[in-house]
Amino acid sequence: MWKENLYRPIEILLREHDDFPIGKHQHSFFEMVYILAGSGNFEADVLHSEQEHCSYHANDLFLIPPDSPHLFTIANHSRFVFIRFTRNYLVDYINCQFENCLEIQAAFRLNLSESDSDSVSQLMHLIVGEMNRKCNLSELLLQHYVNSIILLCTRNLSAITSEYDNLSNNKPQYMLQYIQQHIHQPELLTLNILADRFHLSPKYVGRFFKRNFGEDYKQYLSRNRLKRVEDMLINTRMTIKEIAAQMGYADSCYLNKLFIQHHGMTPLQFRKRNSHLSGILKSNQ
Repeated sequence: MWKENLYRPIEILLREHDDFPIGKHQHSFFEMVYILAGSGNFEADVLHSEQEHCSYHANDLFLIPPDSPHLFTIANHSRFVFIRFTRNYLVDYINCQFENCLEIQAAFRLNLSESDSDSVSQLMHLIVGEMNRKCNLSELLLQHYVNSIILLCTRNLSAITSEYDNLSNNKPQYMLQYIQQHIHQPELLTLNILADRFHLSPKYVGRFFKRNFGEDYKQYLSRNRLKRVEDMLINTRMTIKEIAAQMGYADSCYLNKLFIQHHGMTPLQFRKRNSHLSGILKSNQ
């Protein structure tokens, strides 16, 4: 299945289609989808091989967390606003504690309070107007509009997340949230630490992870840590030494070695090659 990556902190797209151009796919980032007009269906895979199916109409808002296979099927010509943002965007621009709230949810289609739904609708239309005009201070205004929408969604989801305080409700999903939250702290991600935190045998943790997520735990950890490094190389001015320290690598030499093994180039070469991707917004033009 195709997996799309995002090489900037945030991206806003305005799209309209008679037929959705992409089949079932997943992202490495968060995506909010607001329906400006039209109707159709949405389906997504959730844990334990379950699926969510629902129809969509104008003013519906969907929040799709990373690594969630999903598909839109259009019944009537539809206009969309796509707001995509990385986990690092939440940390750098909003609040790192909101990540769990946005990932753990009862459904992909959000049911906001009436007043917050009205506010989101107004903000979305402000975004559309600003994207079409693209004048002085547009980027700054767009970022504030997006942040406001994220905060409104977080407020409505905060009550839902309390249902997951008990680990037994959804241990695999909670484990994934814990890993992502501490991806820069390898000392908190050893198998023994995970076993103690999630009440599993140290010899069983690796099998538990692979059974639920289909990937070797150490490979998953290494791949996702390097993803964070890639994002920081493109979207920050931090030195390699600073990135290595922030991500918990022994030193910049070790990070260089891992990066060359994975990409066939040094972090600095990667940064130079992808420097054109740096930025905050991408329009539909």
